[in-house]
Amino acid sequence: MFRSFATLLVWPIVTLWLALYPQRWRHVVVPSDDARAEAIGPDPDRVLLVGPGKSSGFGVHTHELGLGGHLARELSALTGRGCSVDIVSEPTMSTIDIGAVIEWASLDRFDALVLTMGGGDVLRFRSLFSWRRDVTAVLDSIAAHGCGALHPFILGIAPVGDVVSLPAPLLVIVNRNIEHLNAISAQLCSARGNATFVPATTHDGRASVRLESSTYAHWAHELAPLIAEQLSSVALGSPPHRPVLLDSRAFENAILTIPAVSESLTSIVDSARALFDTAGAAVTFHDEQTHWFASTSRLGEMRREDAGAFCNRAFTAPGLVVLEDLVKDERFADHPWVVSGPRIRFYAGYSIAAPNGDTVGAVCVFDTAPRRFDLSHETLLRELARRAETAIHHQ
Repeated sequence: MFRSFATLLVWPIVTLWLALYPQRWRHVVVPSDDARAEAIGPDPDRVLLVGPGKSSGFGVHTHELGLGGHLARELSALTGRGCSVDIVSEPTMSTIDIGAVIEWASLDRFDALVLTMGGGDVLRFRSLFSWRRDVTAVLDSIAAHGCGALHPFILGIAPVGDVVSLPAPLLVIVNRNIEHLNAISAQLCSARGNATFVPATTHDGRASVRLESSTYAHWAHELAPLIAEQLSSVALGSPPHRPVLLDSRAFENAILTIPAVSESLTSIVDSARALFDTAGAAVTFHDEQTHWFASTSRLGEMRREDAGAFCNRAFTAPGLVVLEDLVKDERFADHPWVVSGPRIRFYAGYSIAAPNGDTVGAVCVFDTAPRRFDLSHETLLRELARRAETAIHHQ
């Protein structure tokens, strides 16, 4: 009862103070690169990192120096495998927002899930009852959508540091509230047994958290051994099914003709064309000798025999490829797709990877006029590529 009364009293005061006084966090640098981090290696593990604050990478210029990058490297060093960390984060995400992400994310394509909940709820003074209810709902959703096999790791809420300007008495109350929220999260994880709570401790004897690379490295160092142990126990208990792509025609005939795969790839192409509002879209695959279209939605005729020269020039490295005006790029200015046939001018694609990390295809969109590509849309294209991977790997 006392806490409820204190919350009702303090919340409007904190809200007013934050609105009236300059706050450092509003001017803290955030990463502008792709919301993903990778450590190169064989048979890479895939980690989904979701939440505000710590997932967002406040205080560093690139996710490679944030929690995602440090976690990928720490895990890779422990497992001897590669590691890819996909990051879904917004600075103001609440626990309810995280639950919504869990609803639409394809959890079955990830080996581990890390949640950084609470950053968006702390200064709203969520009641302990609401917090318990929301965290319980998130854990229930993970169990349902992850088929009970995905073990979530909750990184606790860090003490509010000097990036939030509050008088000392209010800061004490806010941090005391954080302790209560963390205690509930730890209790819920412990009661389930299939979830792990990891405190977001400070390091180097500091009293408060500083938003810098060394802090993210510290948290990754705390998380990685626990995740690696869980990955090892899953591997020992039931070896993960990681099929490899078949070669050329065998793959085309054996996998791409399966109705469920064909329907999934067609849906991905239709979504790509609609999301990016382009004249065409495609899912393509290749091996060393052959290139082929699994599904297309396009203008004009794109001959299969011309695909090899185009894809080999475009995908020299995994990830995103953007060609805003093909006519101005000497590598493609004389390509048949540019000078005849569909006469495409714009191309953007994201690579599709085999289980061993090799690039085996791409989800791409193209248009008949040059256009600018908003890098904030990279996440959308990457997600479509990951859906294509899921469609073919699970057969």
